[in-house]
Parts: sequence; C-alpha cells; structure tokens
Amino acid sequence: MLEFIVNNIYFILTALAAAAACIILAKRGQIAKIRDIILALCVDAEIVYGSKTGEIKKASVLEAVYRLLPAWAKLIIPASELSKLVEEGKRRMDELAGSNRRVMALIYSSLPCPDTGEEAEDTTQ
Repeated sequence: MLEFIVNNIYFILTALAAAAACIILAKRGQIAKIRDIILALCVDAEIVYGSKTGEIKKASVLEAVYRLLPAWAKLIIPASELSKLVEEGKRRMDELAGSNRRVMALIYSSLPCPDTGEEAEDTTQ
C-alpha cells in the first residue's frame, strides 16, 4: 500500500488539489446564489413579521435557507457563515429601501406605523 502511494504521489496530490478546487469554486458559486435568495427571504420576513422581531425574522430566514440548500452545500457552508450572510442580506435590504422610495414602500408599507399603530401609507405615487 505504501509503495502504491509513493509511486502515485503526484497523481494523488493532483487529484486532491482538483477536488479542493472544485469544492471551493462550487462554494463560491453557491454563495453568490445564496446571497440573492437571502435578500428575497429577508424582504419576505420583514413584510410578514414586521418591526421589532429581529430574532424571529433571522430564524425564519435561516430555516428557509436550510430547507433550500442541497445536502452537499450544508456540509461545506458552516452555520456561522450563513448567519453572517443573513446579516448581510438585512443590510442590503435596508440599503435598497433607503435608496429607493418605491422599494421602501414595498417593504415597509404593510407595517404598522410606530406612532399610531396604523398601516403606513404608500407615498410613492
């Protein structure tokens, strides 16, 4: 067995490097898709749960992401990284809402106003 390994060490190292490269590239591609999915899930959670429910929204988004991920992705993308991606998705959602009144109205128009408790009006029209 040792002789086989010694005789084929270059082939074995090349195969390991190729496998590692495939995993890294697949992870990068998957992360880009996951970012977009998380942004959409953050918007949905904001609409469904409203304000002052941050932990519930985050848990909801994480649960949905775990349901959507293929099994192999769950093995190579740690939960801590997914949690960071959810935080990033929340920041992206806030940036989009802050830069575009229509997006802000879409996300926040169904939420009650903090002062009155009534639904916010769409002021974009």
